[in-house]
Amino acid sequence: MIKKFITILLGVLLLSLAWFLFIKEYDYQFRFQANHSPAMVQQELKKIESYSIFDGEPIVSNQQTEGYEALKQTLQFGDQELELLWELENQADTVTSISVNVTSNEKIQNRLAILNPFAESRYIDSLENSFLQFGKELLKKQAAYKVQVVDSIVYSPALDCICKPAEDIKVENKAMQMVRDIGYLEDFQISHKLKLTGYPFVKIQDWDQEAGTIDYDFCFPVNLAQDIRPNTFIEFQQFPATTSLKAIYNGNYRSSDLAWHQLLSEAKKRDLKTSNLPLEIFWNNPKTGGEALSWKAEIFMPVEPEN
Repeated sequence: MIKKFITILLGVLLLSLAWFLFIKEYDYQFRFQANHSPAMVQQELKKIESYSIFDGEPIVSNQQTEGYEALKQTLQFGDQELELLWELENQADTVTSISVNVTSNEKIQNRLAILNPFAESRYIDSLENSFLQFGKELLKKQAAYKVQVVDSIVYSPALDCICKPAEDIKVENKAMQMVRDIGYLEDFQISHKLKLTGYPFVKIQDWDQEAGTIDYDFCFPVNLAQDIRPNTFIEFQQFPATTSLKAIYNGNYRSSDLAWHQLLSEAKKRDLKTSNLPLEIFWNNPKTGGEALSWKAEIFMPVEPEN
């Protein structure tokens, strides 16, 4: 009887060992929390190479899975390759539980190291330190901006304006391109003695999320009922009011696209169809300086009205 029990126990142990070494999909899992929504955490994860958390600088490729709840990544460090599956679970409006499942192209060697009770696993220790550091740096970045979604559906303002178009711009370079283009708008406004009727804004005309590029119009709202004509660089535009979800963004305008993803997440949660083409109205002039967290932008994401 005892011999049979030992045989069964050894069989279970061998099967468990075989499953762990050869079948189990991931080597290890790490868990931590972030004071962000899943939508904003995911966008930070897509820029993980900008965080100083790894011994070397990885080549990163992203494969977005369903919505904002998960993200697959491949990190290449020379000959070593890591596959990461990030799972993001919303615990509260501003708290996300983060799980990262890790496997490598040296999985047998690394999994044997994990099982060895007499030796530390440099593989696991290094990854654990990296992800703990990511959590700390994420908290620091979070302190630099805020996004607040307005509960009710609103109307974006109707706008007549002079605009400087820009095409095929990387989302992260939007603010830099605006700095390059604002002179065209200011020169036209001053030379024609136009009075602004509101704050400068950007209207996104096309957003390729996979490529991370946008086409947009950077505009000054003015009264167009005057005897003026556009020129080579400046176009006249009229944007009608649209039913929209709205967010208030505070922080450096270089990162205002975080609010776009938060609004898309909100639209999905409420089962609202959207054009994915936001309007951003900038209340502050970055040229005047000041604490970036005091800068304000209104972000409108067009949606179809609820029935």
